[in-house]
Amino acid sequence: MSSLSQKKFSIDSEQIQLLESYREWGFLDQSSMVREALNRLSNDLRKNKQKDKMAKKARELVSEYNTDKEFTVFTDLDSEEFL
Repeated sequence: MSSLSQKKFSIDSEQIQLLESYREWGFLDQSSMVREALNRLSNDLRKNKQKDKMAKKARELVSEYNTDKEFTVFTDLDSEEFL
């Protein structure tokens, strides 16, 4: 693990209660609980960013698919006879 640093931040009473119940959730301490939460958030944010990129690319390709005659060949593959 990389070196750890301390940060100061504010949380509300509900979040305080959650942190104080760290043992119930299987964590060794409050810090490990916060680190795990941040890791999960980081992963979710990365996944969402990747999904957004993929959706943008799909929209771009749909536009090309609808206007480029070379792509119309694939329309036949989408017909029910091939499903």
